[in-house]
Amino acid sequence: MAKLTGKTALVTGAGSGLGRAIAITFAREDATVILNGRREQKLQEVADEIGNDKTIVAPADVTDAAQIQDLVNQIEKTTDGKLDILVNNAGGVNAMGSIEDMTLDQWHSMFDLNLTSQFLTTKAFLPMLRQSNNGKLISVTSGMVNFFMKGMGAYSASKAAVEGLMKTVAEEEKENGIQVNLFDPLNATSEGNPQGKYDPMDLVSGLPDLAASSAIVEHGEVVKPDVS
Repeated sequence: MAKLTGKTALVTGAGSGLGRAIAITFAREDATVILNGRREQKLQEVADEIGNDKTIVAPADVTDAAQIQDLVNQIEKTTDGKLDILVNNAGGVNAMGSIEDMTLDQWHSMFDLNLTSQFLTTKAFLPMLRQSNNGKLISVTSGMVNFFMKGMGAYSASKAAVEGLMKTVAEEEKENGIQVNLFDPLNATSEGNPQGKYDPMDLVSGLPDLAASSAIVEHGEVVKPDVS
């Protein structure tokens, strides 16, 4: 039996890279997958690749609170408000530079993309995850939290803030039956990191087990793929 039969999952940043890999992997385990991202054509390509009638294309910019509310409304209509799994994957690097050279606008932009997006989606979809009675929240972090490179200060700081935020959510929501994990995809290839070491499809095979667990496991922990 498929691991995610009867489950509905929202994957942000699902049009490429890690988000695409997670969406395809969850769909193969029979989940209804809601594909979110800013580029509707990319989302449709992933939906076509999945090739079933259970996939929902839901474009929205998750740094924009108004668009997230539209996304909530769409999901309430298309799934009757059912959501079991939220994957906060949207993010990336949209500004690089030394702290001396970085502008305040660039700093804010990086935090909006990587941190504010996860705050907004988490806040918006917690009520649905609570109703699931076995909600799963998986937020993508980065090894750059503990590995530092010149010009990447804003990115490292934004991902460190994500870890602090989600570990707090884990404490707040455990009594509501929501399991919260962070997922570190190591050096995965992506549009922003074409020279990455790992194909995203090779990194996400363990996530269906995490999302399917009937108990709260590895709660609040950073999970890494086994690439041995």
